[in-house]
Amino acid sequence: MSRARALELVRGGRRFLVTCHIRPDADALGSALGFASILRALGKEAWVYSEGGVPGTVTFLDGAADVVGTVPEGTFDATFVMDAAAAELVPKLPPTARTGPLVIVDHHSAADGFGDVIVREVDAVATGEVVLRLMDDLGLREVPRQGAQPIYAAIVADTGGFRYAGTNPTTHRLAAMLLERGVDPWSVAANLFERWAPARMSLLGEVLRAMRIEAEGRLAIVSVDRSMLVRTGASDEMIEGMVNYGRMLEGVEIAALVWMPETGSDVKVSLRSAGRADVARLAIALGGGGHRSAAGASMALSIEAAEARVCREARAMLAELPVAVRR
Repeated sequence: MSRARALELVRGGRRFLVTCHIRPDADALGSALGFASILRALGKEAWVYSEGGVPGTVTFLDGAADVVGTVPEGTFDATFVMDAAAAELVPKLPPTARTGPLVIVDHHSAADGFGDVIVREVDAVATGEVVLRLMDDLGLREVPRQGAQPIYAAIVADTGGFRYAGTNPTTHRLAAMLLERGVDPWSVAANLFERWAPARMSLLGEVLRAMRIEAEGRLAIVSVDRSMLVRTGASDEMIEGMVNYGRMLEGVEIAALVWMPETGSDVKVSLRSAGRADVARLAIALGGGGHRSAAGASMALSIEAAEARVCREARAMLAELPVAVRR
């Protein structure tokens, strides 16, 4: 019913605001850019808004230069929010803005249910895949060329380069279809996984040195404080993805990264699973949400207290999970 209502809003509307969760990654902003291109191909007017601008890690996406940092004036028939599982992740909308119903387009299994209309399809590997499903329902036969690269990047990013467990034959068929629309796979992969700024590489060195192994080798955890960022000259957005390095260690079931953003008072927690642990359940215990293999939370604690709580909750979860038999 929610998908049907979202489609009704698109078909009956003329002007739309498209946004995504704050500090957007490739799935969030790529889905927003891709969906906006679909709306325009249908003859609609669409603005893509990102609170705080576009992080440097995703400026390579086609159309990123046209993203606005403030909500345009005028009335919108609906506002589509991509890849947001929690209300706290939705960008601030001016109280006087006439932005219509709030439509959530997402694929996270753990979410808090906010929004006027919710299109949440947890079997999709990325929100970008949900966008393609909506495109099919709207009767558009081909992905607009300007939207193909952002949607492809969304799928590549949220499957870890087609490595994660949710990757399936449909994933590769969608990727092939997008490549046929002219996407350069090497350019996308290089921008997502390589081409790091020197400051980001320096920060990685600090992260690896600070990482601790707990719970008999099954938990890798690291805290990133402001001094580490100042020393290396790194920005907050450069922390993205560094939690994955803990998951690379043999025997680790859960990787966690705890950090304090430059703005705001809440500590952020990123969680990753090596496959067997359900970190969405762990994130919910911490007040957050996400996927079984990738999740996160915000906590109104000091960074030390947050790390201690993450360790405590992760240990409790791991105590219920039999130790993997190595072959």
